Amino acid sequence: MRLFLLITCLAFFGCGKDEDVRSSRSLNKYETTKNYFTVSTKLTVEVAYESGQRPYADGSTIGAGIPIWQILDENLNALYQGRAQLPVIVVPKTHAEMKELPVQGKTSWTPEDILKLSEKYRTGRSSATETYFWVVFLDGVFNDGKKDQPSTVGVSLGGTTVVAIFKEVVRQSGMSAAGFVPLFVEQATLVHEIGHALGLVDNGLPMNEAHKDTEGHGAHCNNDKCVMYWLNEGRSDLIQFAIRMNQTGNVVMFDQNCLNDARNF
Repeated sequence: MRLFLLITCLAFFGCGKDEDVRSSRSLNKYETTKNYFTVSTKLTVEVAYESGQRPYADGSTIGAGIPIWQILDENLNALYQGRAQLPVIVVPKTHAEMKELPVQGKTSWTPEDILKLSEKYRTGRSSATETYFWVVFLDGVFNDGKKDQPSTVGVSLGGTTVVAIFKEVVRQSGMSAAGFVPLFVEQATLVHEIGHALGLVDNGLPMNEAHKDTEGHGAHCNNDKCVMYWLNEGRSDLIQFAIRMNQTGNVVMFDQNCLNDARNF
């Protein structure tokens, strides 16, 4: 589906980075790239948010009233397009479909903190045939176990389907000149982090053709027009990425190499 971004808001400043963090343990033996792409018949994104930190949803749209969360939906569907095994993909579009959590009273979050929260509040559990991603929007900042990382927008906990988004960092992102706002940053971060969790760019999902960044930036694409490119987590590059996407009217953020890796696995 081709959708034009028609979202406007106040200008914000700054932007941050994302992280693909290797957790110290896996919560579920079925949470593997092989299972996601060869066995699973349903992929559900379960969304929770700390009170006061809810994601952009109700009233936030692209195109002719299309919910902003359609961006994540379209990108997940694009990865599976053309595969023999095409799972049913369920992405919430409204706050009513998401779960509000009590205020946690934390100013920073380690990977273990996030995992403990997921164990307490998530309801869906991945099985051989059903995959459940748990995305949580938090107050505070990410702590990598050594120090706080106040510019980190989101994290994917490797070996799990747990993704955390740090809402205040999202709020502080955006630009004014072209009308791009934190709504886009939030969705781009979601697509990027779930891309990590699914195994994209040689992170469990083999590459059909070499396109992994060779400068030591981890499981990131070498194409600056792909959401998995490492610099597309930074303010100026993310803005340019957004402008290019708006010009084409296509909300699928993965480049052809990333799509081919998923479709041909």
